[in-house]
Parts: sequence; structure tokens; C-alpha cells
Amino acid sequence: MKPATKFKELVAVFEQLEATASNLKIMDLLADFFSHITPEEARLTAYLLRGKVAPDYEGLELGLAKKLVMRSLAQAWGTPLKEVENRFQKTGDLGDVAARIAPQREGGELSIQEVFAELQTIARASGARSQEVKIQILAALLSRCSPQEAKYVTRIVLGTLRLGVAEMTFLYGLSKALTGTKEKKAILENAFNVLSDLGEVAYQAVKKGVEALQEVQPVIGIPIRMMLAQRVKDLEEVKKHLPGQVIVEYKYDGERIQAHISKQGEITLYSRRHEKITHQFPDIVAALGRALQGKEAIIEGEVVAIDPQIGKLQNFQILMTRRRKHGVEEYVRKVPVKYFIFDILYFEGKSLLKTPLSQRKEVLTRHFPDSDGLTLAKYIMTGDVEEMEGFFAEAIEQGGEGVVLKDVTSIYEAGTRGWKWIKFKKDYRRELADTFDLVVVGGIYGTGRRAGTYGSLLVAAFNPETNKYYSFTKVGAGFTDQELARLPDRLAKYNLPEKYRLVETQIEADVWFEPALVMEITGAELTISPVHTVAKEELKKGGLALRFPRFLRWRDDKSPEQATTVQEIYELYTSIRR
Repeated sequence: MKPATKFKELVAVFEQLEATASNLKIMDLLADFFSHITPEEARLTAYLLRGKVAPDYEGLELGLAKKLVMRSLAQAWGTPLKEVENRFQKTGDLGDVAARIAPQREGGELSIQEVFAELQTIARASGARSQEVKIQILAALLSRCSPQEAKYVTRIVLGTLRLGVAEMTFLYGLSKALTGTKEKKAILENAFNVLSDLGEVAYQAVKKGVEALQEVQPVIGIPIRMMLAQRVKDLEEVKKHLPGQVIVEYKYDGERIQAHISKQGEITLYSRRHEKITHQFPDIVAALGRALQGKEAIIEGEVVAIDPQIGKLQNFQILMTRRRKHGVEEYVRKVPVKYFIFDILYFEGKSLLKTPLSQRKEVLTRHFPDSDGLTLAKYIMTGDVEEMEGFFAEAIEQGGEGVVLKDVTSIYEAGTRGWKWIKFKKDYRRELADTFDLVVVGGIYGTGRRAGTYGSLLVAAFNPETNKYYSFTKVGAGFTDQELARLPDRLAKYNLPEKYRLVETQIEADVWFEPALVMEITGAELTISPVHTVAKEELKKGGLALRFPRFLRWRDDKSPEQATTVQEIYELYTSIRR
């Protein structure tokens, strides 16, 4: 039997990852490490590399704030708490503090599995004394660590690991480790899109081989990564991508939700980011239970707030009042909702991911009759642009955002954004199509009435090919006074002493942030800037920038890797110039 891989070996990889901004180097480091570990170690390493102890859909958090971790550091080595606090004030990094106060020792006593087991125990601790239990377990674990091991354990617990291992980069590295080439990454990516769990993908790939993952199937209770739509600025463009008959469907201004219903009647609702939000919509859960009665399914739709007086669709901001831990029943009455179902991915033991959309619609029609709280998304089938225009106008009149146009023969391409689905919204009639979901990477201090908060935030687009974030604009307009006042607290967790190594910009920010928070913004036009870096390599004369940007809302339902990409912005720029 192969001896257990020591945690110190993984820590050595952490150190090398932290020291590079090269995506190719990151892939090579991952490939080398995954080529010699066991399937179970591969699973755990996949989580630890991203500072997690479980897949996102489990919602398992370590739950230790800085003050509690400081107490653990003090307990671990008998260091006065005041000294720990003073050191943190100087460095701003409790991981560095742990490395400095831990006694010098070589390490190597702890295996990856031992460290992971202790971290999971911390995450699962609950009850009246759970915080004290967490502090004690962490202190005991730290006391067995070398200084470098303690540094990274501390950062994992705090959620400040910041190694820059994006999902696609991880999959490229895993493919190279197991096949000697990156060419099999597509198989791993498809498996990840269905299982939404890098740990499980790594485990199965190391145990069975990459090829064994080609026919991975959906599982009730494990969210599937959602298929996404491209966009056009004119409905005439649709015919270039979708000739012939298309399904034209209302685009609702709500929250996209994937519902999993088991034969036993257990129902789980997942957000786009795979958070379990079942408790927020007990009315939808009850309606699904009545509709299916013992059948199992995975369906997708949009939950939308409904005006109780006239039955008209209401906007997203009203729906968000249902996002709460307390007072749920009160808001079920205050803000009634309806679930508009538009797709089915699994039914009665059979995956429908490779079934044409027209047939998936037939399954929905047969098994989901309209009822209180549930209805099928409204759609027509047509190849006529004028008819599409008329249906678009109807959707807007009814309170929708626009329409989604879908290839009737399309399979469900989990986790991908392609031309089989195309969205067209009411604000696309302007020159600048769509809004942008961008990642906050820096802040500029405010003056005058904005003193004490940020005057503007530097935001960036993501490039999955380079695993980097490229600055696009500084946004200061659109915030309410309340939102401005909350910015320092909202962003404090992500403060960095210097620019994150995977951020590309010529802007000098007053404060730098880990790329973590996503906001939706709009703007007037795209221009070329000497200081922003979106598509700089393609343009050769500066980067693309957004003029007159305005904040619309936070997109807590999106991760940084789900933000608008550099390629999307560049394609928009070239389409406008044509």
C-alpha cells in the first residue's frame, strides 16, 4: 500500500503556486502533484487547493472569524493573545503570524487526510459550545504543524488561501497528470459540469481513468452546472446562429433555480451558485411536491415575484426580499412567487441532458400542469423574425426582461455558454448590448460626502484561458448612500496589502482586493484606454474600457469565474464596429 502523502508536500505546492502568476506553471505544478497521489488524496487536495472542505453545494463552512482564530493561535503555542493581535496589526495576515510564532520544526508528522479530517470536524461542529470546540480543535491541529504548515492551515480556515487555482486550470492540470496531455480536459470538464464537484471528478479520474468519466450521469441532490446563453443586439442576428425554427421563451426577471425532487419526496432548491435555498421558498417546495407525487426529477426554471393584486410579474429587487433566514412565512404572504419551469434535465431514472430540447419540452407538458405556484415558461416556436419581435414586446409588457431563443434540437450543454441559446433583453436596443457582471479588484478612497468610504471601485473581467482578471472600468455611480456606507464592511474581508498577482491593470488603486465579489453594471459605450487591459493583446493599442459605468446590483449568485469574460466583451466590441 502506498504511504500516505504528507501535508508538508502539499504545503510545498501551495508555496510554489503562491509565487507564480503563470497559468502554465500552475498547471504543471498540479500535474506533477496529482500524478503520484491516491484517489482519496486527490479528492481532498482538490478541495484544499481552493480553501474548501466540501463541494460548494454542501454549504459546509469552517465558520471561524479572525478573533477566534487569534485565540486558537494563542492557545496552540502558549502565546499571549495580545502578542498575536499586535503581530496581526503589523502584517495583516494571520497566516504569516502563525508561521512566525510557531516553534521551528521540520513538519511531516501530519498527512493530507489527517489535516482534512480535523478541518471537517471544525466545520461540522455545532451547538451551544461550537465556537469553543472549533477553537480547541484548531489549536490542537496547529500545535502539530511546522511554521509553514500552520501558515496555510490558518489561511484555509479564514478563507484567505488565494492560490489562484481556477476550476478550468485545475482540470487542465488533472488531465495532464493522468494522460500526459491537456487534450482530455474536455472529458473532465463535462464530468465537472454534471457533478459540480472537483473533488469527486479528481477521485474518479485517478481511480478509474479519465475515459471512464465520459458517461457520467446526473444524480438527484447534486446540482448540475447551468447552461448559459449568448447575446445579440438585434433579433435579426439570431438567424445567423439559429436558422429555421426556434423556441422563443419569456426571459423572466427573477432567480434561476434548479429543483431536485427525489422519489421519497425530498425537494432541494439550488441557486445558480449551488447554494441550497430550499428554506426561502416553502411555497414552491409544496407546489412541486403536489405536482410530482413520488416521481423523481431535476428541473430548471425562474422564480419570479408576482403582484398579488393584478398578477403581473414584478422585478428582481422585490423577489430578493424573500432572501432571508428569518420571517420566511411572513414574506411568503407578503411577496407571493411563481416558479416558471423551462427545462427538465432528469426524469424517472433517465438523464435528459442529451435529449433534444423539443422532446424535453414535451416531457414538461405531460407532467407539469399549471397549478398554484407552478407554471411552464411561456414560449412559441417560430422562424419568423417579426413574430419574434411581437413575442418580445409581449414579454416586456408582461413584466419580463426580454426573450431567450433556443435551438429546438439542442441538447443541454451543462456549464457552457454557446449559441444554442441566445438572450435578447429590452436594454439591448441601445448601442451597448447587455449589462456586465464584473469582479471587484480595487478601491479608490472617496472625498467630500464620500469620505470614509470608497469613491469608486475598480472592476475587472475574467479570462479563463489565462486565469487572470483584466481591469475594465472604475464604477462610482449608481450606489445609494446606504450601499456606499456599507462598502468598507462588505469589502474588508478581501483586503490585500498589494495588487493580487492574477490582476492585470495600469490603474493604481488605494486598496486592493482579492477577486471575490461580483457586481452587475451598465454603461454608455466601449472605448480604448491606455490604463485598462481587457483585450489588450488583441487590440495592440490599449485595452477596452467602459465609459460612464453605473452600478446596478451585487451578483452574490455568481462566483468570480462566472463573471463576464474578456472574450465576451471583445466580441461585443467587434460586433458594434461592424
